[in-house]
Amino acid sequence: MDFAEVLTRIKEASPKHRLDIGDPDLPPPPELLEALRKEEDFRYGPAEGLLEFREAVASAFGVEPGEVVAVAGGRHGLAALMWVFRGRRLLTPMPYYPGYFDIAGVFELGLGLVETDGGWMPKFAERGVYVVNYPNNPTGVVLPREKVRELVDVAEFVISDEIYRDIVFDGFTSPMELSSSVAVVYSFSKVFSVPGLRIGAVIAPRDVAREVAKFNRATVNVPPTPTQRAVASVVDILPRRRAEVSEAYRRRAELAAGWLKLEFVRPGGAFYVFPRVADDVSCFETALAAGVSLLPGSLYGDPRHVRLALVEDEERLKEAFTAVNAACGGPR
Repeated sequence: MDFAEVLTRIKEASPKHRLDIGDPDLPPPPELLEALRKEEDFRYGPAEGLLEFREAVASAFGVEPGEVVAVAGGRHGLAALMWVFRGRRLLTPMPYYPGYFDIAGVFELGLGLVETDGGWMPKFAERGVYVVNYPNNPTGVVLPREKVRELVDVAEFVISDEIYRDIVFDGFTSPMELSSSVAVVYSFSKVFSVPGLRIGAVIAPRDVAREVAKFNRATVNVPPTPTQRAVASVVDILPRRRAEVSEAYRRRAELAAGWLKLEFVRPGGAFYVFPRVADDVSCFETALAAGVSLLPGSLYGDPRHVRLALVEDEERLKEAFTAVNAACGGPR
């Protein structure tokens, strides 16, 4: 089954519990909603993004504004960077985020796979441009610092997809902390629970940032300026918001560990679990018939697993986990 078929099946079934798409259920921060309500300026802006937005992001990341480019969400930033490095050898660890292959397909890029062990730890040994995603979607795994060091030591360049960097349970090391040959893709979608706003940033060396701005001019022209201004005005709440959402999703991950009868590697961040099953499509169909939508692991390159997004409150998750246990792993 491809992604379109899976989503069609879910729409047809209209399940009670939607644990498929990573659409955050926590409410957005009121400060951001108020800032959006006040926006009245809808004019164009520069392709690299408004200076006030780039200054706010630069301050949060400890870089210069010239190293920040506004993008229309994380996937747009990823597409820009994969285009920038289109002539290089691109590599990504298993299991992979399927959006990388959507992008690679459009640009006719090769994307090699890096095998991982039973704890989802990759062996970084080949030279190339790595597209990495930590905290990971779909597993929730976070690389230890020594593994990040292994990555930057072997990589020609790292495209670090850090969409979930604000949702961590036990610490996180960005490749950007250990090397200058790194571009970070960041989004406000998950931390602020606003994926529909489509606003993020690429933080990269200046020469790479200039190429991303070129990609903006050729595609969206400029990411939404009212959204840039609203987000820039509330970047200072990120530390508090990061703590709040991390704690909420940590509790849900612990609930999954205690409630699900399926085996999975304990996540260190994000809001997913990736349990092992006998057959991913069978589990998907049986769980869907029981009122729970999840995603087959084959969408991520591994038919031995399924992905559950922890995007319901704890009481609803207990009910959903009970149904999944019966459908895919036996009664609790």
